[in-house]
Amino acid sequence: MVDICRIDESIGETRACVFHKKQAVEFYVRRWSQENHPRAGDQFSGRVQSIDKNMMAAFIDLGKNSGPAGLLRFTMSPNAPHLIEGQMLSVKIIREAEPNKGPLLSYRGESTDKTPSKKISVNLKEMIKVRYPDIVFEDGAVNGISWAVEEEVALKIGGYIYIEHTRAATMIDIDTAGGQKTKVSIEAAKEIAKQIRQRGIGGLVLIDFPNFRKKKDRADVWQTLVDGFKNDPNTVKIGHFSRFDTVELTRSRSSQTIAQILLKDGKPSSETIALQGLRRLLKEARLEGGAKLVLDLPKPPYDWLMADHIKWRNALTDKIGARFTVRQGEKLDVYKDDK
Repeated sequence: MVDICRIDESIGETRACVFHKKQAVEFYVRRWSQENHPRAGDQFSGRVQSIDKNMMAAFIDLGKNSGPAGLLRFTMSPNAPHLIEGQMLSVKIIREAEPNKGPLLSYRGESTDKTPSKKISVNLKEMIKVRYPDIVFEDGAVNGISWAVEEEVALKIGGYIYIEHTRAATMIDIDTAGGQKTKVSIEAAKEIAKQIRQRGIGGLVLIDFPNFRKKKDRADVWQTLVDGFKNDPNTVKIGHFSRFDTVELTRSRSSQTIAQILLKDGKPSSETIALQGLRRLLKEARLEGGAKLVLDLPKPPYDWLMADHIKWRNALTDKIGARFTVRQGEKLDVYKDDK
């Protein structure tokens, strides 16, 4: 069966969802505010900023507005020449930057450019097409992304899983809520594999399962977890149960998680709320043709929008005309302007 990717273009961001057998398996969000963010597949001319022999790596300046310097590991660059500070190189982004970490790079060759700059940019469709060569794109609403950042996920047969991100790893806990341990754990293993992929979680993941009495129960749960990642294009390595009935796994990562894009300090960021307001305003404008509309936003999202980081006002006017007003209010709301 051919996979389908639904693309949802809106003011301030593009959302995408990959479907396999009519099930949502991966979510993506690309924001206008991150236009210069180095993404997996992008290629740059960069300057060697410094060399750290202890780390066996070089830090590469990727240019203005590109964020922290990228990391070029010598072990991942077997064809690279002896590097010196100030040298210009052609590099490719392997993994996007994370908080307090620059992107991971691969060496492409030497560069004759004088200053660091982006040379090749990979857009969202191109990135997904590389991942799924036979995928079919369609336009449409992408729902479910807001659920891909929730810490608590209810299981259909009862019980819950809790997903918490830390600096070192993603921690997942299972609450059987009084249900039969093995049945709930098998359902949890299926859901955990689904959630990790949907959310774009990578790196180290630690899963705390209930204590099992029988080896067969552990084996069934572990095999269910393994099977859940069978169609995942990312590299997933799963350890066996520890004596404390925990399982460690690693999943390769190349981009930000949905939570890193949408949240700040565990809550929707000002940008997320502001863009949600613009989406609601657009939706209401389609339903109320010709009506003058008001968008109310709490102060932080209102201030973010008024700073006009993404030139949203002209884009919105092009879509619905100059029949909107944005005001500071107590909560996000969209309504008709009766004045």
